[in-house]
Amino acid sequence: MQMEKIALATVGSGTIVRQFLAGCKEKCPELVHRAVYSRTRERGEAFAQEVGLTPDRVWTDLDALAQSGEVQAVYIATPNAFHAAQAETFLKAGVHVLCEKPATVTPEELERLHACADEQGAIFMEGIMAPHQPRFQALREAVSRAGKLSGAVFDFSQLSSRYPALERGEMPNIFNPALAEGALMDIGYYAVYLAAELFGQPEELFARASFLSTGADGAGSALFRYSWGNCLLNWSKTAQTLSPSEIMGDQGTVTFFPVSRILDLTFQDRAGNRQLLFGEESHDASLGNEAADFVRYIRDPAGTREEYLHHRETSKLASRLTAEIRRQCEIVYR
Repeated sequence: MQMEKIALATVGSGTIVRQFLAGCKEKCPELVHRAVYSRTRERGEAFAQEVGLTPDRVWTDLDALAQSGEVQAVYIATPNAFHAAQAETFLKAGVHVLCEKPATVTPEELERLHACADEQGAIFMEGIMAPHQPRFQALREAVSRAGKLSGAVFDFSQLSSRYPALERGEMPNIFNPALAEGALMDIGYYAVYLAAELFGQPEELFARASFLSTGADGAGSALFRYSWGNCLLNWSKTAQTLSPSEIMGDQGTVTFFPVSRILDLTFQDRAGNRQLLFGEESHDASLGNEAADFVRYIRDPAGTREEYLHHRETSKLASRLTAEIRRQCEIVYR
């Protein structure tokens, strides 16, 4: 029996949207791209042509698109500063929302959107890849095999492709604090979320950041103290790490790279025996796995409610932890 299709709109025209659409075709064809939103028709039509839509599928009025009844779901991948308002526009219209991480700039915005989604009977999901990968259960099992934990290091330092533009004196969106952008919100959030998902609320948190000429944070670190030991988080948009992240216990060590997608997942026991649990996967496919969970939550809200609410609670904790890191680091968005 063929499943009814879900008409999807996209808000944003960056590389991540193209990858997401490719991932949907591979992993969840139930999501069918039907509409593009852009602030300018010229840019919207250019993007629509690129992804195989006709010019009449371009909208330049967000409210009109949300109220049109032509789409049941939306994928939002715009600068962070716009997430909350755009998501709320669709949720109030009863449209299901998958919003790129971080879903909101503040915890208060996130609480408001969750309440709005519940009022409208809509799904609101934060788009963060790692916990929505089938291999995430293998990571949990490997952490359990590691025994009594004593430490963890999550490093997501990735030299930005936009860094040369910054060096030329330009202002790329990713380094613009007016858009609530910077290293913490772009990639540091992946490490924060993973720590929240695996280990929960830390007993203490200490954080520091370094800043760029634009006023945005370019790199940072945080130490999460738990009863069992410390989890060190590092992130940077101005340098590239060559080392995997790791979780260390008295029975073994778990490694993976990168934090965002849990690839090259390995377990090495204390005798030195090394086992590869998961290797490589395309970015498109990882986004497709995330989209597939979004579809499951839409299709089966009762059967997936416990899982859906769990991820919501993790998002709330990650948002609160990120807000505390920002406070300690004096990261300000203008």
